[in-house]
Amino acid sequence: MLARCAPEPKVERPAFRSDASIFRSHGVSLATAALLFAALVVWLRIVDRPWICPCGFVELWQGELSQAQNSQQFSDWYSALHVIFGMALFGFVARMAPRWPLAKRAVLAVASSGAWEAMENTPALIAMFSHSPDAPDYFGDSILNAAGDTIFVIAGFFLAARLPAWATVLVAIGLDLVVEVAIGDGFVLGTLRLLRIAV
Repeated sequence: MLARCAPEPKVERPAFRSDASIFRSHGVSLATAALLFAALVVWLRIVDRPWICPCGFVELWQGELSQAQNSQQFSDWYSALHVIFGMALFGFVARMAPRWPLAKRAVLAVASSGAWEAMENTPALIAMFSHSPDAPDYFGDSILNAAGDTIFVIAGFFLAARLPAWATVLVAIGLDLVVEVAIGDGFVLGTLRLLRIAV
């Protein structure tokens, strides 16, 4: 007589969410990020920042320090520092609000980047950076450059979301070293210059 095989237990699979609430939440986050970016552009126009480089042409990458083009083109050596800023924002928000979904954390990253760009382009901070000893010439950002900076912050944020913490730290240190060697500026050197002004 053949022994009867016990029926395999049924595995309950999670039901597919057809209510699209996930998509709505991501849509709200995207719309909020877009509004924050639009508010930054409006602010930069209020403080009379130019749309593009006053030199009259647009480049995706500006590698040489130039008084006429520093912080005016879409990307430059300082873009790497904004990637580091995005990485740091991810780590900070992940520690302070670990239950937040990634989309909501990304909105905070856009808000933080926008706040920095808005402050950086006030006359007081432009004067502080431009008078910093041995620092490259700085006269504020174009709106094109500020947009690029924000994109690089978001890139750093999502890169940190995918990398382990130790790899994120190594990438950040490496990027800062590259900038310091390339143009004699960076987070470490810039902080030391500002401390020299303060004292």
